[in-house]
Amino acid sequence: MDQLKTTPNAGTYRFSVGNFQLTVLSDGYGNFPATQPTWAPEATAEDLKQALESAFLPTDQLTLSFNPILIDNGKDLLLCDTGSGKLLGPSTGRLLQQIQLAGYQPDQITSVFLSHAHVDHLGGLLSEEGRPVFSSAQHFVHEREWSFWTGKNPDLSKQRLDDQTKSDFIRLAQKTFGTMEKNFKLVARGTSLIDGVVVQAAPGHTPGHTALRIQSDKQELVHIFDLAQHLVIMFKNPSWTVAFDTDPALAADTRKKIFNELVENRTRVFAYHLPFPGIGHVAKEEDGFRWIPEAWQQT
Repeated sequence: MDQLKTTPNAGTYRFSVGNFQLTVLSDGYGNFPATQPTWAPEATAEDLKQALESAFLPTDQLTLSFNPILIDNGKDLLLCDTGSGKLLGPSTGRLLQQIQLAGYQPDQITSVFLSHAHVDHLGGLLSEEGRPVFSSAQHFVHEREWSFWTGKNPDLSKQRLDDQTKSDFIRLAQKTFGTMEKNFKLVARGTSLIDGVVVQAAPGHTPGHTALRIQSDKQELVHIFDLAQHLVIMFKNPSWTVAFDTDPALAADTRKKIFNELVENRTRVFAYHLPFPGIGHVAKEEDGFRWIPEAWQQT
């Protein structure tokens, strides 16, 4: 073989929850050095290395998927998060292309939900010209998330990031929310976004970080968004955190609580950053957990 083909693999994946049709829309991926304290600062370097090796993963680099999802309940089209737009380089920013490949147009989307205000989730809300991309849709975000980022001095002191990166996070969130203030409706725990989709608080990664419960015809799926960013690190030891957590201790406590609920109820799970298409189950394993991906469905 003279040259490896670089055509991307499939970027859309359709499945059902009861009578709802869901479509995973890959916005791309990101590669990150597997270094501390960005990843698992609570671990020893050897423990982190062994955790990755035991899963047959590289020990020098972590790859995260960026997985927005579109929920069609027969009446509404709800887009959950919008990817990175053009803000994180050529391996991301594919959402609009994937929407069209899945047979939809952006102006058909009736609702947009933002799980939290980090660049890889809100970057696709505004075009390069600074205009709302889904201008005809009702946008939703948790009231605590809105108030945190639009406040005078968002407290990122517990993040293990440099000051410039923290400033960039704040500037982007405030610019986006300022531009789109009229588009957003603030919600709280228990709010029904559309029929069958209910807000569940999951704070720690950010103050208003939110999960969703999706229920139809006695079937349920929980979208955990950034409750776990990696298929090994946050499962092998749920106390291990990431530098992007606004409150690492709270993020770990929330993860343990919700993971235990998912295990006890054998609930189907979808996750924004786990390997595409990001569907599976959480299982208990020794003192931690294990991610079990769902078998690929052909139709």
